[in-house]
Amino acid sequence: MTQNRQSWDTAVKHVVRNGLINDILSKEQIASIPRSNIYRWKQEPNNKYQFCEINKVVQDEIHLIKRINQSSKLKKINQAYFELADIFHEIISSIKGIKGLMKERAILIVNSIEKVNNHIPINKAIKIFNLSRSTYENYKSIVVHTCEPSYFKWCMRRFSNQLLASEVKTIKEYMAHPDYKFWSKSSIYLKALRDKKLTCGISTFYKYCRLLGFKNRPRRRKSDSYRPVKTSKPNELWCADVTIFKTSDTTKHYIHFLMDHFSKFIIGYKVCSKPSAKTIKELLDTSYCKYRPDSLRFLTDGGSENVNTTLSNFIDSPIIPIIHIIAQKDVVYSNSMVEALNKVIKHQFLFPKDIINANQLETILKQSVVSYNTLRPQKSLGGNTPLETFKGKSVDITKYCQNFHAQKSLRQEMNRKNTCKLCI
Repeated sequence: MTQNRQSWDTAVKHVVRNGLINDILSKEQIASIPRSNIYRWKQEPNNKYQFCEINKVVQDEIHLIKRINQSSKLKKINQAYFELADIFHEIISSIKGIKGLMKERAILIVNSIEKVNNHIPINKAIKIFNLSRSTYENYKSIVVHTCEPSYFKWCMRRFSNQLLASEVKTIKEYMAHPDYKFWSKSSIYLKALRDKKLTCGISTFYKYCRLLGFKNRPRRRKSDSYRPVKTSKPNELWCADVTIFKTSDTTKHYIHFLMDHFSKFIIGYKVCSKPSAKTIKELLDTSYCKYRPDSLRFLTDGGSENVNTTLSNFIDSPIIPIIHIIAQKDVVYSNSMVEALNKVIKHQFLFPKDIINANQLETILKQSVVSYNTLRPQKSLGGNTPLETFKGKSVDITKYCQNFHAQKSLRQEMNRKNTCKLCI
C-alpha cells in the first residue's frame, strides 16, 4: 500500500523562512513537521515562488499578530515608561520657567497627542507631558480655534479675559518707545497706566511682554543677610556716592550724586575729573540751604571723598545739624540705595547713548536726571515719580488702578462679540 505524501501550506514555509515559527505555531504543530523540511525551507530564497512580493504584506500581519499576543507585556512596559516619566517630571518641576516653555510649545504638544490619539488615549498621552486635561484643552483651543480679531489668534469666546488687540498694541508701542525702551518693565507699565493708555494688572503686563518677545533682563538675587536701611518720609536720610563713567574718548568722569533715601529723588549731582570732597560738600550745602530739613542723617561709604577734614568740618559745624553715618562701619547696612541709582542712571540712560566727551555727558546727564526725577514712575514708590514722592504725594498704587474692574467687564463684552466662525 502506497503512503500518501504529506503537503504543507505555503504560509507555513514562509513562517519558517522568516524565523517566526516559535511565535505562530504551537509546540505540537512544530513537532509534527520533519526537521529536514524545516531545514530545507530555511535555506530557500524568498524569490523562489511567483508573486513573492506578497510575503511582505503577510510578514507585516504576522508581526502585528505577534505584538497583539504580547499585549500584556506591552502594557507592563508602558506602565514602566509612565513611572519613569513621573519621576522625570518630579525632577524637572523645580526648574524655573518650565511651564512657560511647555506653553510656548503648545502647537507641537497638541499636534503630537492628536496624531496618536487613535492608539493612545488622551488622558494617558498627556501624562507624558505632565499636563492636566483642562490645560490640554486650553492648548487645543488656542491651536485649533483661531480668531482673527485676537492679536494672538486665541478664541475670543473661550478666552474672553484676554487683552484686546488695541491693548496689546499699546504694550508693544510702550515697550519699543525709544524714550522708555531701556527702563525697567515696571516703570514702563506704570507710565502707560499713568498716561491712561492701559488698564490691566502688572502680572498681565509682564505676561504679554513675554508673549511679544520682550524678555526679562537678568537680575542678581539679593543675599539672605541683606538688611537695608529704612526711612518713612522725605528729608530723613540723604545718601551720597560717586560713580565712574567713561566716554568714547576713553576719559574717565566721576559723577557725584546726592539723593533722598525715601523718595529716591536726585537732590543734586555734578561731574568732575576725579572724586572730590569739595563737590560732596557743595552738593550737601546747597541742598540743605534749599530744603532745610529739620533733622538730617547723611549716609556715605568710607571712601576718601566722604571721610576727610573738608567734609567733617562742614558737617560738625553747629550751624548745620547733620549726623554723618559711614555705611558698614557706624551701621551694619550698606549704601545700596544710591548705588542702585548709579546703575539705573548708567544702564537705562547713559550707556544706551554714544557719549563722546565731557560736554555731551553733561548735556545727556542733565536730561537723564530730569527724566528720572519727573517722568519715570517707580513701583517701589507706588507708581509715583521721585519728585512727586519727595513733595509729599502718598505712596499708594491703588490710585492708579481704580478702573480695572470696569475695563475687565468691557473687555469681556467686546471679546464675546468678536466670536470666530468656529464659535458661531
